[in-house]
Amino acid sequence: MSVNHLNRGPQDIGGEHAGAVDPIDHGMKFWERQANALRSVLQRNKVLRTDELRRAAEDLGERYSKLQYFEITTSALRTILLEKGLITEHELTARMDAVRERFNVPDEMESPVKKGTAR
Repeated sequence: MSVNHLNRGPQDIGGEHAGAVDPIDHGMKFWERQANALRSVLQRNKVLRTDELRRAAEDLGERYSKLQYFEITTSALRTILLEKGLITEHELTARMDAVRERFNVPDEMESPVKKGTAR
């Protein structure tokens, strides 16, 4: 590893092979629109700042390259809200369980993306 790579975060891919870029706009899934709206409201109301969100995203380490854009954003939002004490881990888990049950949604860790079998 060269000296230039010592402080590289998972988002620092400049000059590295990153694969093909998909130029097609696939639109946003419902949950992605909801996550984007939450981020927007939190930023507009000065609950969080872009630099906080970026730091939390970069702190994902190896997970960063395995997640899709809105998964990175929601993971970073989760971190910030927990750090600021705006929600507890218990409250978040309980709410996620209630939503999964209400809409018959499986645990996200059971998805092929999270298991590393698809991207």
